[in-house]
Amino acid sequence: MSTAHQLYRQELDRCRESFDQIDLSREEGYLMKLTTFSANIENIMPSIPRSEHENLFRELLLQRMFTSFDQNCLTAGELVKLRGNNTLFTQTDGPKIYCTYHLGSYRLLTTVLFRQGIDCVQLLGSNMNRNQGAGITELFDELRRKYALTNVFKIVDAGSPSAGLTMLRELKAGRSLVVYIDGSHETSPEPGEEDKFLSVRFGNRRVLTRKGVGYLSHATGVPIVPVISYRQPDMTNVLHYQKPIIPIAKSDREIYCQEAMQQLHDTFWPFLTRYPEQWEGWNYIHSFLEPERVPYNNLKKRILRPSFNEDRYSLCDLKQAPVLFDRRLYQTYEITEDLRDLLLNLNKVESVEEIVGQEVFGELVEMEVLC
Repeated sequence: MSTAHQLYRQELDRCRESFDQIDLSREEGYLMKLTTFSANIENIMPSIPRSEHENLFRELLLQRMFTSFDQNCLTAGELVKLRGNNTLFTQTDGPKIYCTYHLGSYRLLTTVLFRQGIDCVQLLGSNMNRNQGAGITELFDELRRKYALTNVFKIVDAGSPSAGLTMLRELKAGRSLVVYIDGSHETSPEPGEEDKFLSVRFGNRRVLTRKGVGYLSHATGVPIVPVISYRQPDMTNVLHYQKPIIPIAKSDREIYCQEAMQQLHDTFWPFLTRYPEQWEGWNYIHSFLEPERVPYNNLKKRILRPSFNEDRYSLCDLKQAPVLFDRRLYQTYEITEDLRDLLLNLNKVESVEEIVGQEVFGELVEMEVLC
């Protein structure tokens, strides 16, 4: 008779079989999504060679399918392996701010906490709440019935103007928060929000991160508990609880926020380097990158045999139109089909300058498209 874990693996094998039937290259926008994903890895974790990026991207898409399956599987939480000091925290210990990341089957954290009898308040982006909030609430209602639970589960809309005040009240009422600290597509910085973000080191770059979690922790005295989710090679889901970050009473709030947010990113980094194919953040982290100043090449040097600068630029199609994508600045430039074909066949051309003209040639050199 098959064990619960064997049955679970069989279901994931079916997910993989379904995934393998999909021709991703025919999916709309696939190349542009892959190129952005690749640029994000190259900017943050350049130790991974570009030749591995597409396989990582495909694996990430498969992992997202696994995550969706886990979200709708009531018994998935029963198979999770817990590591770290999770046994130290119960509902009677008071509320916590559980900070997790979009790694592995990240949605299982809240269900595991809920099954442990902890009152949970989940922070979700407005679009996610609008599209999936009702389904998530229904799932927790089913968990409550299945396991005879009486504790609380709530969702707070991160886009609501009163979200901060609501979370503050929930913490003071003794309920724990679950927050995705690595952001999402809809929580990236907007003009006028500079005071809500701070800059932290993250791999080879610096990223902007919301400081609200640090503020809530310091204002209420509630510790932050980092929890990393990941999937082992045998398909076992793991929740790894890390050492809590405890605010010091009467300390400087801004300093605490900076140190806490940096520590949360430092804690995550070793797991990301081990399981890069399991992090959804690769698809949107460019929206949080601190801008870099990359001056154009103003030297009027003569390039006799120019080549296409593949290190910095990629050629893609966006809505059926060819574009030039700057992998460092994340800017796209719509170009003609003739220019795209020229850039792909520079070795067959005697004089690029004669074909495109002196002005365009100079601009391509200045932007380092040609080198």
